[in-house]
Amino acid sequence: MRVLKITLLLFAIVLTQTAFKSKSKSVNPDYLVVKFHADWCGNCVAMGSSFEDLQEIFKEKNIEFVKFDLTDKETTARSESKARQIGISDILNDNRKTGFILIIDNTSKKVLYKLTKNNDTDAMEDKIREFYEGKSY
Repeated sequence: MRVLKITLLLFAIVLTQTAFKSKSKSVNPDYLVVKFHADWCGNCVAMGSSFEDLQEIFKEKNIEFVKFDLTDKETTARSESKARQIGISDILNDNRKTGFILIIDNTSKKVLYKLTKNNDTDAMEDKIREFYEGKSY
């Protein structure tokens, strides 16, 4: 019984720390990094795990990563809802193709750059840093 209580206490501490970290992240990101994806898209497959890798690299930055899944009607409807929620429906409507990532200024809602399968993860990281940190590469 004592082991169970200790385990529950440790679990509660971990949950509390996780909740605290979630709340400390800004609700108004500086930039949006948006992947236009479909399961059937050859360019999406060619990009591999770049999008997920970028999310990990920039997890402590004030950047929101969004994936618009345009695989079918159901996932497209969810993506349209998310686009409305974050105020970039026009960008989604103007970019109904798949296989690329857009870097978007969240304040102006302007597309800053388009990343494709021709950019490896390092090049994508550099381009995001260029905008986020104001560095030239």
